[in-house]
Amino acid sequence: MSDSYPGGQLQPPSSGDPGSRSAARSILPWVAGVAIVLVLAVVSGLLTAWLVANMRAAPGPVGGLGSPTPRPSAQVSADPGASGDLPTAQASEPPRRTPTPSPVVTVEPTPFIHVVERGQSVSEIAEIYQVDPQDIIELNELRNANRIQVGQELEIPGYGVIPTPRPRR
Repeated sequence: MSDSYPGGQLQPPSSGDPGSRSAARSILPWVAGVAIVLVLAVVSGLLTAWLVANMRAAPGPVGGLGSPTPRPSAQVSADPGASGDLPTAQASEPPRRTPTPSPVVTVEPTPFIHVVERGQSVSEIAEIYQVDPQDIIELNELRNANRIQVGQELEIPGYGVIPTPRPRR
C-alpha cells in the first residue's frame, strides 16, 4: 500500500492540505510578539507604580537663594548648663515646603432692582430674570412670597438676565 513508510509502518493521517501547517507557523511570531508586549506593559506599569509610591517631595531652593524656613542648628543641648551626658537633639531634615494655594476671588455680581407690577408673583418675576425664586425670597428676606405689593422694590440676584423692554400696544 502507499500509506506505509519504507519500514512498513503506517503514515500518520494528514491534517488536510499542506498550507494549514504553514499558516499556523506564520501566526506563531505574532502570538509571541503580543505576549512579549503584554509582559512589558505589565512590568512597566508595576515599575511606575513602585516609583510613584516611593517618591520623595521635591527639594527646596538650591544654593545661596535662601530658605523660607530657618534650618535648625546641628546640635542643640537639652539643658545649656548641663554636661555632655544628657541627651541632645540631632538636626533633622528641614520641614517640607507645602505650596500655599492662591486665594480665589469670587466676584458676586451686584443685584439690581425690580418694581413689582400688578398681577406679578415672585415666580413670574424669577422667570422674567431667569433666576431661582428662592434666591429672590432669600435676598429680600421675604417671610411670605405671596405677600408682595404693587410698587414694592425687589432686589434680583446679579446673576439674572436683564430682560429687553417689550413694546407697548
